[in-house]
Amino acid sequence: MIYLRAGLYAEGPSDYGILVPLITRVLAALAASLFPGAWEVGDTLGIDAPASEKSTRRSDRIAAAVAESFDLCEFFIIHSDGAGDPSAARRTCIDPGVAAAQARRPERALVAIACVPVREIEAWLLADAEPFRRLLGRAVNPALPSDPERDLDPKATLRRILLEGGARRGPESVYAFIGENVALNALRALPAYRSFEEDLTQAIHAVAEAQGQRG
Repeated sequence: MIYLRAGLYAEGPSDYGILVPLITRVLAALAASLFPGAWEVGDTLGIDAPASEKSTRRSDRIAAAVAESFDLCEFFIIHSDGAGDPSAARRTCIDPGVAAAQARRPERALVAIACVPVREIEAWLLADAEPFRRLLGRAVNPALPSDPERDLDPKATLRRILLEGGARRGPESVYAFIGENVALNALRALPAYRSFEEDLTQAIHAVAEAQGQRG
């Protein structure tokens, strides 16, 4: 039996709203494929640095957040928007934090991966029209971009679609709803998401090995 619980460090409240439910779903889907009948997934834990670390460098905030939850999670996911250059975002916004986190807790190998959309995580919500129809009504036909990761401002596109559709919920609950319902197969059409899922699969294997399991 493998047990998986991810700790998520994200950039802001809306990112947690999207990613917390989505990551839990993806973990369950991958675990079911890799370890049929022998897996359990806990709810993804949103983590953050304590107040005393808020004014420090991002790498130190990541390290502090991971250190506080090190014994609660099997592995960690560090999110950063790609701002058009995901590789640079990974190098500058994620890798230093992971290194600092491992240095704070050297007694156990840290399993940590990056979650970096091309621009903003909202692009991933634009991959599937079905959650919008469930949210806004079957008569709504949302004008989703054909390639969400090429959208220069996916956050603005999402706001426009919700406004035109007459959304009555606040943005936070809307993001969580779509994160809970966007089709994983639709997300797999996005290269950045596929890369994330591949890294997540490797993290699951690393956790399984540490727990004495093999998939």
